[in-house]
Amino acid sequence: MSDDFKSLVNGLYDLLLPVTDAELRKRAVKSALVMLGEDPGFVEQKQQPKGGGSSSAHHADDDGGADHNAKAARWMERNKISAEQIGHVFHVDGETVEIIADKIPGAKQGEKVINTYVLVGIRELFRTGEPRFADELARTECERMGTHGKTNHATYLKTPGKALTGSVKAGWTLTVPGLTAGAELVKELAGES
Repeated sequence: MSDDFKSLVNGLYDLLLPVTDAELRKRAVKSALVMLGEDPGFVEQKQQPKGGGSSSAHHADDDGGADHNAKAARWMERNKISAEQIGHVFHVDGETVEIIADKIPGAKQGEKVINTYVLVGIRELFRTGEPRFADELARTECERMGTHGKTNHATYLKTPGKALTGSVKAGWTLTVPGLTAGAELVKELAGES
């Protein structure tokens, strides 16, 4: 029985390893459980800490408590960002997170492109718990926000500064300075509203 369990877990791991989108992984596991006639509800359960305190996965805001994943809640706490400020920049509705800012800050087009990529990283932090994303997602967001540098877009990404690591092919991840830059962008955009 123990070897069967190990084989099953290793097989699931091997199947899910190439899937980088955490939400897609969860949906796949939930769908498989439904197909087996099982209750997929436990996939979404969050553990309550011992002793009755509040978990960092449950970030209570001024409006009565919005749930964010633990990493997003820690990022908010570390950078002193309120749920209200998040609400000025992002629309968070369950698994859906959208950038709703009217404009992207930046004196030059290249700054606007990088700032858009940083906001996409923050969006993914809230959506999946990781500030990691495919270039195509950020490029689409740049086009939607009007920050896509049609002739120089790729040039801007060759030197993204300290905010991003990665590449067009491999995808991007916000660095610690990128997470800090994201916090500053949220504060700036929330102040405009």
